[in-house]
Amino acid sequence: MEKKNLTTASLRLVPPSATDATAVTAACQDPEIQRWVPIPVPYTEADGILYASAQCDDSWADGTAAIWTIRSGDVFAGIVGLYRIGHGAADLGFWMVPDFRAKGLLTEACTAVLDFALAPAPAGMGLHRVGWNALAGNRGSARVAQKLGFRFEGTARLAAVGRDGLEDDWGAGLLAPDDRTVQPWSILA
Repeated sequence: MEKKNLTTASLRLVPPSATDATAVTAACQDPEIQRWVPIPVPYTEADGILYASAQCDDSWADGTAAIWTIRSGDVFAGIVGLYRIGHGAADLGFWMVPDFRAKGLLTEACTAVLDFALAPAPAGMGLHRVGWNALAGNRGSARVAQKLGFRFEGTARLAAVGRDGLEDDWGAGLLAPDDRTVQPWSILA
């Protein structure tokens, strides 16, 4: 798959490159990212270099993932991506640097990715479904998915590997024809 930049009113979404390794490494020292995102801990500069260059490049090249850095101006603010792309579907994953949280920027970035993912080809990827999963208890991620219009589909018991072993996994889905309005989620009530 060919790499593609996306833009919003206030953000640029750009595929990661080796020059992002230091910013990715710094962000991945955050305890919240380490708690909820399946990354190595400790997260080293070597991990950042591998992720920002080889892993992301390979994923774009083989079509299994499309990953973007989120940039506010020229400042690295986070990561958003489509993972496990195949058979007309993908999973949305994202995280944000602490200084950029709670400002609506992650929802803005994810909206641009969903617009691209669900738009018919050739303007978009023509996906039929985008899924979302998070370890149960990750209310911040759940609130973003809810704002994006995902429909909560349930809790899979001990279905995800967390930092200390198996944990419950929340799941939601968004279909191309869905209206993307905010949905009621019982776990956020």
